[in-house]
Amino acid sequence: MELKDLLNVALRIESDGYKQYSKLAEKNTGEMKTLFERLARQEREHQEKFKKIFDKCEKEPEKEVNWPMDENAGYLMEFAEESIFPKLSEDFAPKNINDAIDMAIGVEKDSIIFYNDLKDFFKNKETINDVIAEEKKHLMDLLKNRK
Repeated sequence: MELKDLLNVALRIESDGYKQYSKLAEKNTGEMKTLFERLARQEREHQEKFKKIFDKCEKEPEKEVNWPMDENAGYLMEFAEESIFPKLSEDFAPKNINDAIDMAIGVEKDSIIFYNDLKDFFKNKETINDVIAEEKKHLMDLLKNRK
């Protein structure tokens, strides 16, 4: 397993998050629509940040990556497959706004865990720490809107 495999998982998390939040924005109005639109936009921005990290790691892995990759890399792949992606599935259809917010809270919590463990593989942690801070803001926004 290589770091690019984990970065591809991060890109997928952000891409699937963008799709799910965009779908939720379309199905809501007012404050909830605005919230999900903002979350979707920020997930797209996170995706761009991870693309830049990916490019840096491809060009100069020895400067960017802490080696060797250990068993935590396999754990992270499984964690994403079991905990994050099912919540972001196209099949997920919330019954109401509370279901949608609960799903989003779960995804944000699990993403924070994933990214906190992922950052151990990087020498420069600034960008990934920025993403983690933004995911924490998402979580707080969602918690404030839970009914």
